Amino acid sequence: MAANAADRSISGTAGGAPEPRVRRGPVLIVILAMTFMEILDGTIVNVALPSMQRELGVDMASIQWVTSIYAVVTCAALLVFGRLGDMFGKVRIFQVGVVLFTAGSALCGLSPTFEVLVVARAIQSLGGAASLANNQGIITETFPDGRGRALGLVATFTALGAMCGPTLGGIIVSALPWEFIFLINIPVGVVSFLVGLKVLRNRAPERRPAFDALGAALLVPSILLVFFAITLMERGVTPANAGMLAAGAALLVAFIAVENHATSPLVTLGVFRDVRFCIDLVNMALVFLAMSAFTFIFPYYLQEARGIDAGLSGLIMACYPLVNSICGPISGAVSDKVGCERPTLVGQAIYTCGLAVLGCLALDTPIAVVIPCMMFTSLGSSIFQAPNNSLIMGHAPAGALGFVGSLGNLMRYLGQSLGITVGTALLYGGMSSSIGYPVTSYVEGRPDVFMDGMHTAFRALAVIVGVSVVLALVREVLNHRERARRDAGALGAGPAE
Repeated sequence: MAANAADRSISGTAGGAPEPRVRRGPVLIVILAMTFMEILDGTIVNVALPSMQRELGVDMASIQWVTSIYAVVTCAALLVFGRLGDMFGKVRIFQVGVVLFTAGSALCGLSPTFEVLVVARAIQSLGGAASLANNQGIITETFPDGRGRALGLVATFTALGAMCGPTLGGIIVSALPWEFIFLINIPVGVVSFLVGLKVLRNRAPERRPAFDALGAALLVPSILLVFFAITLMERGVTPANAGMLAAGAALLVAFIAVENHATSPLVTLGVFRDVRFCIDLVNMALVFLAMSAFTFIFPYYLQEARGIDAGLSGLIMACYPLVNSICGPISGAVSDKVGCERPTLVGQAIYTCGLAVLGCLALDTPIAVVIPCMMFTSLGSSIFQAPNNSLIMGHAPAGALGFVGSLGNLMRYLGQSLGITVGTALLYGGMSSSIGYPVTSYVEGRPDVFMDGMHTAFRALAVIVGVSVVLALVREVLNHRERARRDAGALGAGPAE
C-alpha cells in the first residue's frame, strides 16, 4: 500500500502534468559512481594509516580519527541533508554534496598537517552525507516502475565500495604517496558533477516548509555523541564514553519531544507509527552489524590463524563483494515482480545459516570449502539488501523521500559502527574465556584461542541475524492482517456503481 502510494507520488509533477522523459542510464551512472566513491572513502584510508602516521608525526590513537571522523560526521549530517533535499530538491542537495566531497578530497590530498587533514575529512564527509542522503530518493523518483532493480544496483555499489576500499587503498599506497587515495576522487567528482548538470532534473516542492533549526540543533549533537561513544567503545568501555552515550540518548529524547510539537518538523515522526517500517529499519541495522563484524574478524582468520599472506587473503575476501555485484541487481529485479517481503526473508534466513556455518570452520578446513561457505553467506546479504531498501523507500510519504532515504543510510552506518564494537567484544570475549585471562589482540602461537573466539563471535552473529528473521516473520503476520482488513472493507463496501 505504502509502496504504491510512493510510486504514484513520484510519477509526475505536483500538478499532474507529465514530465519530459528522463535519461535514466546517465542518471544511474552518476548516482552509482558517487555512491561507490563516497562509500569507498570510508575504508580506503585504513591501509594508508601507518604511512600517514609516520609522515604527519602523530601517534596511533590520533591517526585513527582520520577514519572515525568520516563516519561520525556523515551519520550526524545524513538526516539534516535528507530534509534539505525534501525542501529544496534532492538533486540540488546531491550536487552540493558532490562539490563538497570533491573539494574535501582535494584538501585531504594537499593537507600539510594532521589537524588540516582531519578538518578536510570532515568537509569531505559532509559532501558524502549530502549525496548519500538523497541518492535513493533520486533513484525512487527516476525509476518508479523499476525501483527494486535500480536500488539493487545502489546496494551493490555500496557493498563494493565498502569491500574494495582496503584492496584499492593497498594498491595505491604500494605505488604512490598516500595523498593519491584522496586525489583519485577529484576527476570522478568533477565528471559526475558536470554530467549531473546535464541529466539530473531537480524536483523542488511547490510549497517549501520552514527549516526546523531547533530540531537540527538537538539531533546533530545527539548523533555525534552516540556515534563518537560507539567508536570509542571499540577500545573499551570507560565512564567518559558511557557518559557521552547517555548524553546523546538524552538529547535524542529531547529531540523527539520537540518534534512532536513542531509545525514543520525536521523528522517525519509519523512514518514510525507503521511497525513494519520500523522492522525494516531494525533489520537493516542488524544485517549490516553482522556484515561489519564479519569483515573485521575474517581477515584475522585467514592471515593470522592460517598464515595466508595478505595478497591471497585479499583475493579470497574479494569473493564476498563479487557475489554482491552479481546477485544484488538480480534480487532487486526479482523483488519488482514478486514483492519485497519474501526476498528479504529468504536473504536473512540464508545469511543466518551462512554465519552459523562460518562458526564451524576449522584451521584445517580446505580453502576450497572456505570460499563457497563465505560466498553462501554473502548470497544471503545480497538477496536481502535491495528489496529491503525498496521496502524502506516504499514507506516514504509524498515529500519525504529524502528523509526516508537518509534514515535508511543512517541505519546502515549504525549497523556498521555497532558491528566493529560488537564483533570486537565477541571475538576477544571468546578468546579471553578460552585462554583464561583477558586478551585484546591475537595471541601469537595460539591459533586455537583465536578459533574459539571466532566460533563464539560468528554463532552469536547468527543469533543476531536470526532475530531479524523473527522480525521479518512478524512483518509477514502484520501484512496478512492488513490484507484481511482491506479485503473485509472491500466486501463491506459492495460493488462500485
